[in-house]
Amino acid sequence: MFNMIKKYAVFGFFILSMSTHAHLMVADHGTLNFDETGAYLVISLAASNFSEADLDNNGQLSFNEFKQAKDIIFTKTLGGVYMQQADKIKQIDGLMLSPQASHHGDGTDIDQIVVMGKFINIDHTQGLSFHNTLYGDGAHTKLEMTAKYKLLGLKQGFELTPKRQYAKVF
Repeated sequence: MFNMIKKYAVFGFFILSMSTHAHLMVADHGTLNFDETGAYLVISLAASNFSEADLDNNGQLSFNEFKQAKDIIFTKTLGGVYMQQADKIKQIDGLMLSPQASHHGDGTDIDQIVVMGKFINIDHTQGLSFHNTLYGDGAHTKLEMTAKYKLLGLKQGFELTPKRQYAKVF
């Protein structure tokens, strides 16, 4: 029963987010919020990271193209945003994608995609690193991250770029 409710909640959030014009997160920024069960992730990535979803090749990602290419975007995000602990790759669990309309134009094009999910079964004390291999056009060549473990009073900021695609966390 809980899983059914969870699926409907995620679906509802996805549908509601399709019509929003306000950004949930500053472009090219993200947070990792740790607790004893893992780390919650929220990042905003440029739509230009997903050029293969631009089906009409006009340099813009429309909401219709997002819907048609959501599996491609989902798969690319899972492969490009992850955590690593020793030799184990930890992918995002419960991945949700929320396209955000551009504030310029008529609101039919997406400029950012907010990525949300959780990394489970990770230990911040055991050589943990955060990785991002997705960098869009020239205007989107960095990702500013903040990691927090509020219960332990830990906070760390770091910047990732195409040349420095990962950082040790705590």
